[in-house]
Formats: sequence, C-alpha cells, structure tokens
Amino acid sequence: MRCLFYLVVLSGLLFVPAESFAKARQNVLILFSDNQNQEDCGCYGNKVIKTPHIDQLAREGTRYQYAFATTASCGPCRGVFYTGLQTYANGQYGHPHGAHNFRLRPHVETVFALLHKNKYRTGMIGKYHLWPEDTTIDFQPKVGSYAVKAMSDLATEFIQQESDEPFFLVLGFHDPHPTSRTQPEWGVRAPEPGMPVEEYDPAQIQVPRYLPDRPEVREGLAGYYQQISYMDAGIGRILKALEEAGHADDTLVIFTSDHGSSEPGAMANHYDPGVHVPMIIREPGLPTEKQGVVSDAMVSLLDVTPTVLDWTQTKGPRYKLQGRSMLPTVGQQHTPGWDDVILAHNFHEVTMYYPMRTIRTRDYKLIWNLEWRSKYPLPIDTLSRATWNETLRLQEPTLGQRTVHKFLFRDEVELYDLKQDPDEVINVACQPENQDIRRALSEKLLKYLEESDDLWLKQYTLPISCESPAEEQEAEYMPLFNGKDLTGWTLKRANRKGYHVADGKLICPSDGGGFLFTEKEFGDFSLKFDFKLTEGANNGIAIRCPLVDQRPAYEGIEIQVLDNKGYPKKLKPTQYHGSVYDVIPAKKGALKPAGEWNHEEIICRGSKITVIVNDMPVLQTDLADIKDPKVLEKHPGLKRKRGHIGLLGHGSHVEYKNIRVKEY
Repeated sequence: MRCLFYLVVLSGLLFVPAESFAKARQNVLILFSDNQNQEDCGCYGNKVIKTPHIDQLAREGTRYQYAFATTASCGPCRGVFYTGLQTYANGQYGHPHGAHNFRLRPHVETVFALLHKNKYRTGMIGKYHLWPEDTTIDFQPKVGSYAVKAMSDLATEFIQQESDEPFFLVLGFHDPHPTSRTQPEWGVRAPEPGMPVEEYDPAQIQVPRYLPDRPEVREGLAGYYQQISYMDAGIGRILKALEEAGHADDTLVIFTSDHGSSEPGAMANHYDPGVHVPMIIREPGLPTEKQGVVSDAMVSLLDVTPTVLDWTQTKGPRYKLQGRSMLPTVGQQHTPGWDDVILAHNFHEVTMYYPMRTIRTRDYKLIWNLEWRSKYPLPIDTLSRATWNETLRLQEPTLGQRTVHKFLFRDEVELYDLKQDPDEVINVACQPENQDIRRALSEKLLKYLEESDDLWLKQYTLPISCESPAEEQEAEYMPLFNGKDLTGWTLKRANRKGYHVADGKLICPSDGGGFLFTEKEFGDFSLKFDFKLTEGANNGIAIRCPLVDQRPAYEGIEIQVLDNKGYPKKLKPTQYHGSVYDVIPAKKGALKPAGEWNHEEIICRGSKITVIVNDMPVLQTDLADIKDPKVLEKHPGLKRKRGHIGLLGHGSHVEYKNIRVKEY
C-alpha cells in the first residue's frame, strides 16, 4: 500500500511543469544604463540610434511605455532601485560620494543582502553608487564602468562559474552619462579593441523638444548616441554569454536606466525628460504571443526590487516595501490597477536641495515643489554642459519649449494636461476647470506620502486647491475687463471706431482704435494681461495717464506694444515692445511670433517700473534716474504718481484678454 502511495506521488510530480521546480532557483540579470531617456532606443521609436540588442530584448520581452525613475539623480535613484523604498524612506537623500555624504539608513537591506540570505550568488559589475558598501555582494571586481567590453568579459566569467547556487547579477553601465560635459570629448572615451564605435552625424539627430536646436546640442546628442550604441554592443556580448552558458531559459532579464539625460530640463527634474526611462523585462518561458508586447502599466524603479524578490521567491525585509512586483504585468498590454506612479526627489548633491513630490498618470502630472520660493539649483553636470552655458551666453529667453525664467523659478504646484501639453509648459493648476483633477491627484499623493511616512510632511503642507500663499496673491488681482462688454472703460479720441468685445476678448480692430482708458485711476500697481499681435501691429499701454485725446505717451507714460519683427518701419531702441516709449529701451527676444498669445506684467511702484513678457524681464528702470531736462520737458507724465490705465490703439489689429490689476 505504501509503495502504491509513493508511486502516485511520483507520477503526480512527473506531470508538474518544469518551470514550477526551476522558478524557485531562477537567475536574474539586470542591465542598468546611466542617464538615458526612454525614447533613445530603436525599440522606442528613435529612427537614428542603433540599439539592435536592446531592440531584440524588446521583441522577446515586454516593453513598458510608462516607466519612470522616482528621482532623476544617480545616487538616490540607485537607493530606490536596490531597496524598493522611496528616497525619503531609505535615507539615500542625495549622492553618497565625496562631501555629499548621504547614506542608507542602518536598518535598510538591499536586494543583494536579501538574495544572499536566500543562497544566491550575487554580482555587481560597474557603477554601484550607494553607501555604505554592501558586504554581502560576492562578486564585485574593480573595473571602469565606461569599459563596456571589460564589464561584459567579467559578466561572462560570473555567468559561467560552476555553482549549485542561482545568480543575481547587475551591470551598472556608466554610459551614456557624458564622459565630458563640454566639447570636444563627447562620445566614447576610450574605445576597447574588438568593440564597434558608431559615428553619428549631428545633422541627422532629431533634437528633442525640451532642448534648443543649436550646433553644440546636436554634437552632444551625437556623442550621447554613440555611448548608447557602445553600451548596446556590450549588452549583446552579455546576452550571448548567457545563452552559451545555457541560462537564457532560466534568467529574468531587466533592462532600464537610472533616469534621463544630463541636459537641462532632464537630470534632477520631475519633468518627463528627467524621469521617463526605458524598461524592458524578458521573462523566459513566455508563449510567443506574449512576447514583444508593449505594456501600458505604469511602473517605476521602485518596483524592481519587489519584482526580483517575487521571481526568486526570496523573503522581503521586515519592513514593508513601497513598490510591487511587475511580474503580473509581463506579457500583458493592460493590467488593471497600474494607473499612476509616485515620484520623490530631495537632493542631487548636498548643495542642490529642491524637494519635489509628484504623481503621474497617463494623462496628467502634478508636481509639488516644496521649496518653490527658492531658485531651482541646477545639478553640476547640467551647469557644466555647453547647452546651458550657451543659453546663458546668448541670453536666450527660452530653453526648448519652456522659458528660462520659469525653469529657474517654479510654481508651488504644477499641473500639466499631458494629452494637450506633452511638453509640460502650461501650468493649469489654478484653472477653474481643472480643480477637480487637481484635488483628486493631490489627495491621492498626500495619502501615499502619509502612509509611507514622508518626513518632509513635518515641515511642508501640500496645497490641495488654489489657496496657497502664491495663489492667494494671484486672487488679489481685480479684473479690469469682464469679457463681455466695456463696462469700466471710457473711450477718448472717439474719431476712431474704438474697441469691441468678441469671444471674451477685447479687440482693437485694424480700422478702429483710439484711447480706451479705465474709469478708475491707479498709482502703484501690478497689471497683468494676455495679448496677441498681428504681423506689424502697433499698440500701447498707458499708465498713470490723464484722460486725454492727444499725446498720452507724453502726458502720461506709454509702455510700447509692438510686433518687433514684423513692424514695417525702422525702429528706434525706445520703440521696441516693452519700452517706455521714446524714453527707455526694453530688451528684445521675449515676444512670441505674431498670432500667438503672450503674457505680460507691468509693475509700477513709486518711480520704479518693471515689465515682464512671457516670464522674461524686458525692462527694469527707475524713472528717478532720468535727469535730462529736455526729456523731462518733453515727457511731463514721467513725474505723475497716479492716473488711468489705457489701451492706445494705432490702427492695428491687437487682441487682449485676462486684464487684471492689483494695487499696492
């Protein structure tokens, strides 16, 4: 009878699928690039860059369209990657090396330590970038992390070692992190014998929209592409070694990057160029129809350690991890419940403190800048790059699609409609129609931060609605134009046809104009408005002006409104847009092309006048500095301390909206 029992049990075991036995002892290979944007692989749609081995992984595995780094900074990102904890929870708040001195909390265990307990051989080749060093790693040879061939040779050695223990191996490439931040040393630093080096023509590079299209940017991207292709060749060598060792069928392979490139707008930012990363998982044994799948599951590097623990059937630490296993999403185009990610950043280097907390869905992103009153501190890599230095040297007002001013001085809460605004330029956080989505995302983010014990909540409070100090200040502005009619305004120089209202806009037609003044007078104030010019258009903003039919630019003060590029006549310096007409010239370069909406603020406090166009200060002057008696005689209005605000039409089509004022 007992023999019959053993026979039945043995028969049952013979019919258990082989993978059920192997799964407990299956291997893991992680290929980790450095500073690589998601779109910079062939499999993610880049038609220029050559990444055949990464592309092959994508054809054999699952490619994630919505994969994110939680922090776009090397050291803290690796803290998240190897612990499954957000940076505020694991203690690796910033870089560990040198004077920065951030380190994992003593109780935090890395994935290497957990797998070591489960009798795994662990290997780390290349860039580790955590502190303290993990003494549980079995194989951690010294090798330059730009030496891709040497790294692949060491990986081959580790994979081919004879052992009864399964392995966990990470290759931390330094590519494509720039070998040089300026010309001419972009690209592969020291090519190794037997390794191909791709040459990319800068003219063929598709410059991403978050960067300016200038020669030094194209050259830098060509070198960056070269580094990625060089790394890809090393990946090919490693995957071949895995196959030759007979482990391709029992090894989970994960390819991803720590965060986006080193360019301004990427590294140390929560904008997509900084955190949107490639992620490919090749799980052995998947049926053919589940290979090459593009998943819409929203995942992050926080999920890598839980995935590895799940795959290797390894017990987690005594505390709760903040990520989750991605294995249920592998081979699936859509997996319910994977619809958002939470990102957190504190420091880059120790002097670069700018904490951010972010929730990102497929359609929206909400960024909470905890230190929004501070100027954004660029990471050292970005500060040293030619892209940024040329932007400063040329005094460019924009950086890609974003103004330099807005890049450096951010709102407390940024909300972007990613379907309508994929470049993340138009902050809709205070638009009335977006208050429901703002509240829903804010409450979900806050709940997550509270449950995960974010220490920063002891100091900072997330404004869920437009009631933060900055937004309260905005609410102090009084509308001058109701969007329906000319209530509150009076027309002078009535021999012209005047202004009219259409679709919520105050319009000066080309056959109209005249001087349209507010009925109320103002002294010290901030005036904000949006305006759109037609080609060659000419208009003006009167400030502190009496109700006159003639010479408002002299009896009061006129801030010029003009299409600088399209105006058909030669202009004096004091006639360009933003100038105090005929008195003080404004800087050029802030205006958008004719036909596009611009935003302007005019600030008058005492004798000081500031004009800001599209977040760029174009005029900062003190009228008290004007001593020339001829100028003062010609412009008596310069000494006026109070008067009307007006629109000075000169027979050109110009449109205005959102006209509002705050008195001081």
